[in-house]
Amino acid sequence: MTASLSRRRFLAGAGLTALGITSSSLLAACGGDDGGSTGTGTGTGKIDFWLDIQGDANQKYFNENVAAAFEKAKPQIDLNVTYYKGQDLRRLIQTALQSRSGPDIVRGPSATQTLAWSKAHVLADLTPYAEKFGWKEKLSSWAIEAFTMDGKLYALPMRVDTMLLYFNKTLFEQKGWQQPTDRASLEALAAEAAGQGITPFGSSNVDWKAAGEWLMTVFWNHYSGPDALRQALTGEIKFTDPVFVEAVQLLKGYFDKGWISGGVDKYFAVPSQEIGANFGKGTVAMVPQGNWWMSQVGQYFGAKAKNQNEWDWMPVPALRPEVKHPLFELGIGGSLAINEASKNKDAAAEYLNWYYGDRTAALKRMADVPSTYNIPIDFSDDEIPSSIDPRSGRVLTSLNKAVADGDYGFVTWTWWPPKTDVFVYEGLEQVLTGKMTPADYCKQLDQKFTEEPAPGTTPPRPPRGPPKPPPPPAGGPRRAPAAHGAARRWSAGRSSRRCFCSTCSSCSGRPWRPSTTRSRTGPGSARPPSSAWTTTSRRSATRRCARRCCTT
Repeated sequence: MTASLSRRRFLAGAGLTALGITSSSLLAACGGDDGGSTGTGTGTGKIDFWLDIQGDANQKYFNENVAAAFEKAKPQIDLNVTYYKGQDLRRLIQTALQSRSGPDIVRGPSATQTLAWSKAHVLADLTPYAEKFGWKEKLSSWAIEAFTMDGKLYALPMRVDTMLLYFNKTLFEQKGWQQPTDRASLEALAAEAAGQGITPFGSSNVDWKAAGEWLMTVFWNHYSGPDALRQALTGEIKFTDPVFVEAVQLLKGYFDKGWISGGVDKYFAVPSQEIGANFGKGTVAMVPQGNWWMSQVGQYFGAKAKNQNEWDWMPVPALRPEVKHPLFELGIGGSLAINEASKNKDAAAEYLNWYYGDRTAALKRMADVPSTYNIPIDFSDDEIPSSIDPRSGRVLTSLNKAVADGDYGFVTWTWWPPKTDVFVYEGLEQVLTGKMTPADYCKQLDQKFTEEPAPGTTPPRPPRGPPKPPPPPAGGPRRAPAAHGAARRWSAGRSSRRCFCSTCSSCSGRPWRPSTTRSRTGPGSARPPSSAWTTTSRRSATRRCARRCCTT
């Protein structure tokens, strides 16, 4: 294993690229072989793999327990690994793929970017390898479907993502704080912490510009709720609806109070390393972060960080009574694919098959390094190695249950179209600095989402909700078409769909009974007065409040 491209040489090449100049020598160094045309190869020889794993300990683990283990299993293949920072890697791979060069194994930064590369025909068709190695039997079905376009498989999800709320366990014990489960208890804790000079929530976008979408993922899922998000993502309702605007207002309100990062200025100025150090010392109480941070958070706690503190995580509290708790978002943390320009596709496919197909080794990696190696394979809770850190084990069991129940939320970097996803965090910066209102932000978001072609830009969403019951007997309760999913289930003639707004005094979030004839009712009834309702689609029994105070 050697570094095929030095850090110094990479920076020089990246500088030329920024000037619009392509370095032929840089790109020539990107292939697994010298010269020749693209092809499947012999299944032996050298393959290049560029990764963004950070930290000496994490890189050491990959070198010894992944790269070296693979080479031991496949001694005829030399896996050549080079490490870069995340944003640097994204730039370099993008440039190389456009020039029909680059590493043999492609680490995609996001689901939407991977799909865009697939449509640009710069990724190899993995379908023959999936059939040869039996990947459909080895990986979760939703993982195979995620990057299948027009019947062809182009990539495999690298990691299953979700959002967690990390907390300083020692600090909580010292203060006698309980883990909050709803907005009231969360805000009471935040107010108390701030009153004692402790920053309630640590966050920063200094090192990762897109960090803002982690926050929006949290607030849209745990305030707006996954049902509202699913309906927005399928075009049934708009992102301008109050339930989404209010979530942005709530997030901005936390910043304005200084609860997040100590204020907007510090969010844009304090690097994540400093946030982590303050979290370990107890001057930051909680950190909303992805499960991937679990492999890094330990460095800020214990003797090596010169403190005696411990950390833990909790599910993000429900920010509205209508939203379930606990709730876990589901997303794809990047992808692994094969470069269409690779001269040795067969050897690259051997690595993918080993990485995803060796079940015992995969579960061991999950136990060894928290969350980093959580690949989408099906396993039962009792298969998780006993050596796993219990905190990491709880993530696995929680996600297992969420997927099994079909009851999960949506991360923006997987289920939003690419241009819309970029606006999620770039537009949020404008909101936080007072250059855009939350309402204008949601309006522009909805415009971009509406204008951006949806087919082929995001992975297909796995079904939500428990298995559908059998059709009712003739004359029984009406059922919605299956395509509408859980948001349109019917039971005993009453819809499970609810008003999402928090201010509508007429419907108050209670269920409404669909009916082709509606009589006027007074305040406090199960639905607003009939004059307030307009029927947008009798066939699907969709109702929209004409007062525009609710989304159903």
